[in-house]
Amino acid sequence: MGRRELALGKRPGRQNHVFSSTVLYVNPQALEQHTLDPHLKWVVWSAKNLPGFVNQYFMFRLKGFLARKGVFKGSWDLNSKPFVEREEYRLMKDLHESLPNFQQSIWYKRGAQEIAKTGRFSHKDRVAHDLVQLDRVFEGYLIDILTTMEKEGYRQREGADYPEAMIGRDGTLIKTAHGTHRLAAAKVVGAPGLFPVKVVGVHHEWARSVTTGKGDSRFEMIAHALKEIEQRYRVGAYIIPQRRFG
Repeated sequence: MGRRELALGKRPGRQNHVFSSTVLYVNPQALEQHTLDPHLKWVVWSAKNLPGFVNQYFMFRLKGFLARKGVFKGSWDLNSKPFVEREEYRLMKDLHESLPNFQQSIWYKRGAQEIAKTGRFSHKDRVAHDLVQLDRVFEGYLIDILTTMEKEGYRQREGADYPEAMIGRDGTLIKTAHGTHRLAAAKVVGAPGLFPVKVVGVHHEWARSVTTGKGDSRFEMIAHALKEIEQRYRVGAYIIPQRRFG
């Protein structure tokens, strides 16, 4: 089932799941849905109502608390949308189709416009202040993601965060924050191998449905349910022989 660390806690008379670094390795083409984080409303509220440094601290603590809990109610899973409708996917697809003339891509043209207007274009920790630097960002990073992914599949860089996902009430694996561009690239080029996603939360109804019955511990029930999801989302993947991920 790949590298996985899963902790479950239990209080007397109360079900309490705690998820930590639950990494599944799946076929990137099988990840079809995307949802916003369940705590998005708090992100928006804090950005509007709190000073910048207070907002960052508040959100850091809030995300830490929610990550320890890991079980969410609400309709976030029902509100998921097709991943191919994401802006990240459209930009990656257009960039790939424009090669080798990447300067003709929508993404590059937007970057050039941002530099002309504000003097700066940034993506992650890459920054460009002129067109020469913008070329370097695209050739040395964005295009490299596409070409490397196409030849070798996904490679987890040391120190990089894992792409994140959540599990909906019906067991659907839904992409969420972190690694959205990486998943878009893997889909666009038809990357071989498996794609890692860290499950950072599940829907309350799913957690309840897979921990009913007797015999196995809640830990074993959750582990078995996660293994089933992982196997279901591996279908159709070309597994690179002797390839190590992570």
